Amino acid sequence: MSMKRTNRGSDKLSAILISVLTLTLALTITLRAEGQIAAMQSSLHSSHAAIQLNAALPAQLRLSLSDINLDFKVTDPTQSSAVIAVPVTSSWVLDSSSNNVELVGFFDSPAAAMQDNAGHTIPANHVLAGLADEVMMPFVETSRVGTANASRSFFRQRISRQNVSDTRTDTLKVLLSRIDDLGAPASEYRGVLHLRLISY
Repeated sequence: MSMKRTNRGSDKLSAILISVLTLTLALTITLRAEGQIAAMQSSLHSSHAAIQLNAALPAQLRLSLSDINLDFKVTDPTQSSAVIAVPVTSSWVLDSSSNNVELVGFFDSPAAAMQDNAGHTIPANHVLAGLADEVMMPFVETSRVGTANASRSFFRQRISRQNVSDTRTDTLKVLLSRIDDLGAPASEYRGVLHLRLISY
C-alpha cells in the first residue's frame, strides 16, 4: 500500500513540474516575441520630406465695357462729327510670363464700320479715336485681336514687378471724320466699337 501512495505522489509532482515547465516555456516565447516586435517597431521610422507646390494662376484681365454703341449725327458731310468721350477702366493681374498688356479697339468690317438706316456705309478708316489728349487715328491696323485693317491699339503697357497687378482709367475719344469724299449724305450713322484687353 505504501508503494501505491508513493507512485501517486510522484505522478502529481510530475504533472505539476510539467505544468510549470509549460508555463515557463510559453512565457519565454511570449517575451521573446514581444521583444522582437518592440525591436522592429523601434527600427521603423519615416523621414520628413519637403513638399513644394507650384501653382500658376491664369491671367485676369478686366474692362469696364467691351462694346461701345456709337451714334454720330452728321449735319454737314464736309465737317467732322462731334467727339464722343467714353471713360474706360482697364485692370489686370498677370504672372511673370506676361510682358505687355494692350487695349485694342476694332470694328467688325473695314468697309462698313458705321451705317445709316438708308444703307449708306462708312469705312473704318473714316472713324478716328484716341485716348485723352493723344492724336486721334483711324482704325486701319491689324492687331492681335479683332478685324484686320479695322483695328487700332490704344495703349501698350510694359509689365514689370511693379505693375503686374494694376488698374488704369482712360478717356476714349471717338469721332467720324468728314464723309463728303465718300459721297455719303448727312445722316445718323451707327456702329459698334469692340474693346479687348490682351496680355502677351
